[in-house]
Amino acid sequence: MSTQATNAALSTVTLSARAKRVSGLVFKILLTVALLAALFWQVEWHEITDSLARMDGAGLLLAVILWIPNLYLQYFRWKLTAKRAGSDVRDEDIRASFWLGHTLGFATPGRVGAFGRALFLTNVPLGKAAALTVLERTYAAVTVNGLGLISLGILPYLGWHASWANWTTKISALLIATGLCILLSGLIPGTIARLLQRMLGKRTWSQKVVDSLETIATIPATAAAVYLLLAVLSLLVSLCQFVLVLHALGATVPIVAGMMAVLLNFVLKGNIPLTMGNLGVGEWTALLCLRGLGVHDAQAITASLTIFTLNVALPAIIGLGYLRRVFALPKNWSTRPA
Repeated sequence: MSTQATNAALSTVTLSARAKRVSGLVFKILLTVALLAALFWQVEWHEITDSLARMDGAGLLLAVILWIPNLYLQYFRWKLTAKRAGSDVRDEDIRASFWLGHTLGFATPGRVGAFGRALFLTNVPLGKAAALTVLERTYAAVTVNGLGLISLGILPYLGWHASWANWTTKISALLIATGLCILLSGLIPGTIARLLQRMLGKRTWSQKVVDSLETIATIPATAAAVYLLLAVLSLLVSLCQFVLVLHALGATVPIVAGMMAVLLNFVLKGNIPLTMGNLGVGEWTALLCLRGLGVHDAQAITASLTIFTLNVALPAIIGLGYLRRVFALPKNWSTRPA
């Protein structure tokens, strides 16, 4: 094949891939708009604005103040994780990658773009940076899903009612046990990484993955416990923020049951990665989960949109200040350690 024909074929492939990305982005935007439109058909727009107008300022202020420890706990967990790549990891790279992870997560379904943090640890081999990013993101998933299943097993005994959650004590016990197993897996990342290494070690195509997992395989139990504790604390702060906003809106839900219902909402929306930053999906799941405590639909949606603005949109906007690093990636790629 001639050079001209080869270049033409490569250009066609590039254009095709770009067209798929653009069409995928357009679809996600349209789906987000459609879900929000369905929400405002379910609940009148004026009900949302009325809820906002009646919101107690003191409760909202407390939720806003808690934004600081919430984001700091997340940042500190990421910093400790990233530093496992070596003491020469630059603090400015850790800081930039943290905020850019929020920006990329906002623009992707299920916030999977947050895994892009690995790209911005520019003096760390990409495989090692990717493994550490997956580890840090896994702690977020482990805490939400583990504690979420435990909450789902307990909620029916705290006055929460849902037609689809009318199960026996045995099923509740199974949910709690499964949740505990998921949660406790966060204490043994090294063991899990070594197991994966043994499973993949005999395959030639997986050698890079095996080498990358070495960073995780050497994590001691004490460090794993710290990562898990930070993830749990950050999640608890987020739940407190949500419940504070609900109370500010006049929905006087019990504290513990309210936090568990909100946690169930986090589980559901996190496992339905359909829209940009889960916008729209999270409001529907909040509505469904909080109905079980008698929360009005408008209050549930307003609280969810408020927390989305604080904990998802605002960090994503801050990350835009580091956007120049995205455009610098091609330039830095050639100097990145192998």
